[in-house]
Amino acid sequence: MYHSLKKNLVILFLFFLLPMAANAEQVTEDSSVVFYPTDVTEAEDMAYLRDSLRLMLASRLASVAGGEVRLEQKMSKERDLTFYRVKSRLVSTANGLEISVEAFRPYDDKPMYFQSVAGRLGLIDALDMLVADMGQSLFSMPDSSETKTELAEQVAGEIDLSTSHPDKIFKVRKGLGLSIEQDDFIAQMAIEVRTTERFKSEVLPVRSKGMTAGDIDGDSRDEVLIATNRKLYIYQLDDLQIQHLETISLPGNINVHALNVADLNKNGLMEIYISSTRDNEPRSFVLEWSVATGVEWLYENVYWYLRPVNIPGEGMVLAGQKGGVAGGTQPGIYRMLFESDEKITGNETFYMPESINLFDFVFADLDGDKLPEIVTLDKKEQLKVYNSALKLLYTSPSGFGGRELSDGVTFPIRLVATDFDNDGKEDILVVDNELSSPKILNKTKWYRNGQVRGLVWDVDTFMEMWSTNLFPSSVADFQFLSYPSPAGTDIDMRGRLFVLEPETSDLLKQVLLGGGGSRLFVYGMDFVTKHNKEAE
Repeated sequence: MYHSLKKNLVILFLFFLLPMAANAEQVTEDSSVVFYPTDVTEAEDMAYLRDSLRLMLASRLASVAGGEVRLEQKMSKERDLTFYRVKSRLVSTANGLEISVEAFRPYDDKPMYFQSVAGRLGLIDALDMLVADMGQSLFSMPDSSETKTELAEQVAGEIDLSTSHPDKIFKVRKGLGLSIEQDDFIAQMAIEVRTTERFKSEVLPVRSKGMTAGDIDGDSRDEVLIATNRKLYIYQLDDLQIQHLETISLPGNINVHALNVADLNKNGLMEIYISSTRDNEPRSFVLEWSVATGVEWLYENVYWYLRPVNIPGEGMVLAGQKGGVAGGTQPGIYRMLFESDEKITGNETFYMPESINLFDFVFADLDGDKLPEIVTLDKKEQLKVYNSALKLLYTSPSGFGGRELSDGVTFPIRLVATDFDNDGKEDILVVDNELSSPKILNKTKWYRNGQVRGLVWDVDTFMEMWSTNLFPSSVADFQFLSYPSPAGTDIDMRGRLFVLEPETSDLLKQVLLGGGGSRLFVYGMDFVTKHNKEAE
């Protein structure tokens, strides 16, 4: 153990020392640009454009950058650090070819993201708009392209292609995470978000492995549930005061990765679904709790990963997935059945891509056609949308950070689907944490500067409607609950957002020794559409 601790401390020392060394060596920026092969793994029958797209991008950007162009097969940090570096990606979607670029300035390992869609635009025109964006952001070129203006007008009302990453343009905000923010462009949208209540708890002596919220005992007050690998803590939120109600000991030797609640047996109490592993095999547990009856274990040692999911038009059902190698999963997500002999078994599989795992997705009717789309986070933490026929509609240009990763196995933070403006089209809530661990620690991930963001589907992309301020220590988990609109008001939907942030603590305590607590934030939110405001 001593040698392992010593090794980790040396790595941490190098992690903080290397950026300082790199800055010390930095003198001037070289305008030469290195281009790496285009990723065409999701380009389907357009994969043959792999080399052509890189060459077209390089030839156009070279005239903007004014430096040498180099083509390399893979990134070599030591050799390429002094140059601009460009990694491109081509994805075939139902709306056309999606071109995205991840670019790095010299001596900078923080990427900039750019995206264009060759839908109504041809491939060449889409590339020209992409290069114009990159010229402005990377090389401070003036926005004097008449072509870009004309092309932007052609797709007016669809996606703002002059923005390098439409659903990630608010990442630079700073703050304490105590208010809901909306930017100026929100005024052009048809909905207003009002913050009605704010709550910040004291530090709770719990390092969370999963958090959720809901009225689990039917008393019309929200409970907050936080799980560690050993205990389940139940708190009640009443009049913006948090009260500890119960601590439940969990079965031994489990590694919890997901906590959910749902009343699937329709008895007025929400079941608590704990999904975990034991000895790299799935173990799930189902229990109920109330003040009157205490704890009742309904199902123990279920050899499946379990999660309640909501299907538009059908409601909540229980989904499950079998275990794979080293705590992973097997392809196939099943609709689960409750049997009379206290067993839960798998029935038929859901129709979805095999690459999707149980905790990666939500069903959501994004376009109001009564057919659910699948919104998922892939292994690169990129947000994707598939239609009901499993045609890929959208891939985000960059990833959304997840949870801390240990020993190479992780399960993502939840996605939530809801309908902010009550227009019959569901919207998405997602966590965006910034990766802070060095790439050399490929089996360990730490995050910082987390946000919860509310996204609206707009034809073929996501636009951000609102977001929280940054949580400096990242977002460990979150939940969003919706409530009926108060009668006689202009409110389309009333909601409550619960966010759990890891305690900012001593690095040795937090990372190496696994200590620290958590802090709970709660926001009350009202969503009002413009037509309701105008009617006032």
